[in-house]
Amino acid sequence: MKAYLALLLLIVTLTSSSAQASSWFTWPTVGESTLKWGWWQIYVAQLKTPSGKYVASDPNLALIIRYLRNIDKEDLLIATDKQWQHLGFSSSQRQQWLNQLAQQWPSVKPGDRLVFVKNATEGRFYQKGKPLGKPLSAALSNAFIGIWLSTDTAYPKLRLQLIGQ
Repeated sequence: MKAYLALLLLIVTLTSSSAQASSWFTWPTVGESTLKWGWWQIYVAQLKTPSGKYVASDPNLALIIRYLRNIDKEDLLIATDKQWQHLGFSSSQRQQWLNQLAQQWPSVKPGDRLVFVKNATEGRFYQKGKPLGKPLSAALSNAFIGIWLSTDTAYPKLRLQLIGQ
């Protein structure tokens, strides 16, 4: 009986986790913003949550980034490192996370979308409905989403638009 209950619990956990990852597209949009650098538009970011509202303590969210320019994977990694440096993460921690992202991220071109879906225990990137690599730890997931949603972000206006304010 215990083995049956354990198996049932495992199945429910796995199905709810994958169902959540695949259902992000039905979530309401909280906000949307365009990152501009000078007169160039870089990407459009959109934040979705199950409730359609941003609550900092709720770990469930999806960040959809639609790129408007060609960006090499190395440039994406460099930009991410600069943002993490701005947020105060140590060099060794940033390098560890960047090595993980380098194994998953592609270079992007105009119209490409990367989707990052996060829950309490992990986060995962998707492109064209397919996962890119393995799930990422909660710490890396929180650091990645912090680039946009941290109160210390380098882009406070973009943050406010994403969180619907």
